[in-house]
Amino acid sequence: MSWSRQTSLQRIRSFRATAPAATINLRNFDQGFVVARHAANQTKMKHGGKSEPLIFDVPPDAAILLDGVHVYIQMLDFGDAMIERERETEASHRRVLSMLHLNYTACDQVAEEFEAQRVDFHGSRMHAVIISPPGAENAKERAARALAFADAAKRAIEEVGRTTENGRYSTRIRVGVDSGSAVAVNSGSKDEREPLFLGAPANYAAKLAEGDEDGIFMSNQVRRDLGVQEIVSHDILYSERHTAAPTVGTGFATNLSYLAKRLSDADITKAAMSAKSRFVLDVGTDASFSFHRHTPPLKSIDFSLLMPSNSIRMGLVSIFGDVDGFTKYVDECIAQGRIGEMVSNLHVIRSELAATLSDDFDGRKVRFIGDCVHGLLAAGTAFETDASASVVAAVKAAGGIRSSFELCKQELDGIGGLGIAIGLEFGETPITRIGIRGDRSVRCSVSRAVSKSEELQRDCTGEQTALGPTALGHAPIGVRSLFEDGVAWNLDASSVVEHLSAPPTVKSGDVSATAAPYSSGER
Repeated sequence: MSWSRQTSLQRIRSFRATAPAATINLRNFDQGFVVARHAANQTKMKHGGKSEPLIFDVPPDAAILLDGVHVYIQMLDFGDAMIERERETEASHRRVLSMLHLNYTACDQVAEEFEAQRVDFHGSRMHAVIISPPGAENAKERAARALAFADAAKRAIEEVGRTTENGRYSTRIRVGVDSGSAVAVNSGSKDEREPLFLGAPANYAAKLAEGDEDGIFMSNQVRRDLGVQEIVSHDILYSERHTAAPTVGTGFATNLSYLAKRLSDADITKAAMSAKSRFVLDVGTDASFSFHRHTPPLKSIDFSLLMPSNSIRMGLVSIFGDVDGFTKYVDECIAQGRIGEMVSNLHVIRSELAATLSDDFDGRKVRFIGDCVHGLLAAGTAFETDASASVVAAVKAAGGIRSSFELCKQELDGIGGLGIAIGLEFGETPITRIGIRGDRSVRCSVSRAVSKSEELQRDCTGEQTALGPTALGHAPIGVRSLFEDGVAWNLDASSVVEHLSAPPTVKSGDVSATAAPYSSGER
């Protein structure tokens, strides 16, 4: 497993040739688009097919410019469900996967009531968007429906958690809501569709969903759309993140456009019961999640074969690589009419990052979350994971990803100011598919290692790579010396190879440069 500048350069140029900026088909989301989409759905359903969202399966060479309201739904007690007596075990992973399956289903059930499009589920978060009716004149209608959807999803998750398995999967819910212009694209493959809404509203809604207090937190833009009082503060984000929308029974209920769309308690109970019934059919109990090891390399994992009864659980390294500064770049491209350039560049960057992970280092991409790639790597045998070798492989992959990204910056226009932030952590991690059956099911890999690697990436700048404490504990001396306080600057493929090829310098108090194969033994 190694990175080659020539191979990466050839791939980048090939990817760019398949999606040149000048040939990106940009469409506006307007009433004509909606009418045509509804007609296509009706025709499909007449022939036995299923209805699809208004924005779905966008070709790689296309993009759709639209205004919408973005909703991020966060399960606050998700982390506690992963832990049993201070450890992650098969039992705790079964419990958290069951919790996610149940709540994903409840969210999807409610989304259908509001024509809310589910963009993605990622661990404890759901991203959905309200995009109809189109047009600036309908901003208030969209905002009211988004708020009603957020309220209904929160209540449905709380109800289904309360009534299933004696509250075993209960969780508090926090929701972030923002509105504005975005560009819808899809750079996933045919069997792994990855719709993506690029622009500030999705990122800002996600930031509003971060926090420890439950409730619905909306931006000033949503307040303007609704015609309610805005927040005035020197730190708007901080104030918005600490000001929950009033609930029914307080002054906010006087907003009739929201109240008219609020689901009744009977409708919430019906949605919760439907989600519970589907959960019982698909999962039944935690025991329905059956785990096995996957023999490395993880590149050979076929997500289409995974389901609750056929899930993977093993020691591995989780890696997140996020393009730093991309949201600002997207906003500039939208404002300056450079959307074709942006979509083409995103296609190349995502394709190259995925290829580096899988083709060069035998890793498995789980998904893209916006401009961030989440991947998994492991080394070892059919019987056990070699933790030390896995960490070394992951660090090499991180170096290759940064080198590939630097080549992208050389070859592509307009992205010279971007960086890439990378986080890695090792731990026992399940891998499966959950939620609605079929092509709308969700690739899922959740664990403390996954959460920690994402947190590390989020705390990094575009020049940094961070290695989590567990990974550092398994790393040989040569790798540990690369990371000062767990962070390395500008760690690319050549610097990793050069450093690991040099004789190790043993410092006083250092442990052995090698580590034993990893086997959790937890049940």
